[in-house]
Amino acid sequence: MANWIEILEKYRQKLNKYWVTVIVFAVLTFFTGDSTILKRISYTQQINDLESEIEYYTKEKEKNLEKLNAIKSNEESLEKYAREQYLMTKPDEELFIISE
Repeated sequence: MANWIEILEKYRQKLNKYWVTVIVFAVLTFFTGDSTILKRISYTQQINDLESEIEYYTKEKEKNLEKLNAIKSNEESLEKYAREQYLMTKPDEELFIISE
């Protein structure tokens, strides 16, 4: 407690009521209320995360469109995709699944 009093006495000449008012106003403005600095930082982080998700899903969409175009353009690629993904066979074929 004595330390605070000494500090205040030391800087009393330099601090006047206007500077104290400005400092208190700045603290109240930036650290209390609905739009604080901490909330702004968290909102910026959320925006960055969402933008990276948008980029990821855009790339996935492009890959899937390429696959779709490849499947639609060629009958053999459609058959290959159906056999690999959905384990489809022709009526006279047998399918053996080997798991490791």
